[in-house]
Amino acid sequence: MNVFTMKFESLRGFRDIYPEDAEPRENMFNTAKRVAHSFGFQIIDFPSLEPLDLYRIKSGDELVSQTFSFVDKGGREVTMIPEATPSVVRMLTSKKDLQKPVRWFSLPKIWRYEEPQSGRLREHVQFNADLFGPDTPDADAELIGMAATILDSLGLSGNYEIRMNHRGIMEKILKSMDVQDTSRAFSVIDRFRKLGRDEFIGALDAAGISGKSAELISKLAATRVESVYLKQAISEIVPLTESLSDDLDRVAKTMEMISLFTDSMVVIDFSVVRGLSYYTGIVFEAFDVKGELRSILGGGRYNGLSTLLSGQEIPAVGFGMGDVVLELLLRRNGLWGRQAAIDGYYICMASDAVEMYSMRVAAEVRKRGKTAVRDSGGRKLAAQLRAASSAGLTKSIIIGTREMETESLTIKDMSSGKQSTISYSDFMDTI
Repeated sequence: MNVFTMKFESLRGFRDIYPEDAEPRENMFNTAKRVAHSFGFQIIDFPSLEPLDLYRIKSGDELVSQTFSFVDKGGREVTMIPEATPSVVRMLTSKKDLQKPVRWFSLPKIWRYEEPQSGRLREHVQFNADLFGPDTPDADAELIGMAATILDSLGLSGNYEIRMNHRGIMEKILKSMDVQDTSRAFSVIDRFRKLGRDEFIGALDAAGISGKSAELISKLAATRVESVYLKQAISEIVPLTESLSDDLDRVAKTMEMISLFTDSMVVIDFSVVRGLSYYTGIVFEAFDVKGELRSILGGGRYNGLSTLLSGQEIPAVGFGMGDVVLELLLRRNGLWGRQAAIDGYYICMASDAVEMYSMRVAAEVRKRGKTAVRDSGGRKLAAQLRAASSAGLTKSIIIGTREMETESLTIKDMSSGKQSTISYSDFMDTI
């Protein structure tokens, strides 16, 4: 008889995650959560399915074209969420009694129908954080400082740099050059690092910007400076008005505050504009210092989005950090993999006769808050001890007929290999 067997694999741009990678991923997310809590942020969650119009209003047709969307059985256009911010703002504006400031973070799955490549998949997990209420330099610095603290806590200090800009400053500079359609200009500037000089000038020309203005914008986009040189760099491109000078002072102050959180480089990079049109103030991204990867995280101030979605005016600043690039960076720096051995016990049985006793031991160990893994496959003791060695636990408990009859346990230290026998009651007292 012929048996036809279908072979199924994960879809392109999606991942299967096995224990050897799931554990370091969990450690990565737990570090991010721990840091967020230390900054006073609270975790939230929201549906993976939202009305498609939520993204039409917020981001326009370009993002909508990248969504996994469909018409549901009720005739509604819905989508798997392609980003977190609209859902977060929807939640914020739906609850009228929230006391500001509001500090929220989340770890949603995100879906986008894009071409899979290094650092970009069609499904990923994103750490998302937003601060609602204050519109001040220290609020911006706290949010960006939290992002830097997460990276530093993962061991990446010095392996990344934070590149900042300000959409308001860019608007004023572009208008001083008689650029009428700043949105199209931002779209071109957002691709500056991906284009050659001639290609960039050509893209500006296609956007209606040519001649001296195009040359100045090219010079601006290539400018990277520290806070102390910020005004000097801008004055070499356009005249400094009082309004522009005030904005530059705010950015410089924010940069100085961020430097209190991290030793990694913090610079102004005028090519960072975060293409989406809803950003109203500071924008930022973090990149690996070797320049091998796409951005690790990105965000900015978006004071107008709550008004767009609900009519309420709520200043906001936030960022998103995907797990794909972060994992690549951790791997390249030797920071991926299982961490120190887990403080727990692998329970090995020398015979089937001790099964009930081993289960009793495991249950009591777990009640005391420790990890206990029982080997229940009926394997020989040598095979169980080999499994114990690879389980990542600090100790194993060996139980044979003698241990059961004398109410004792043989404890083996998995790092040194030393063994000792202890009474059941004394062992439970020690843990």
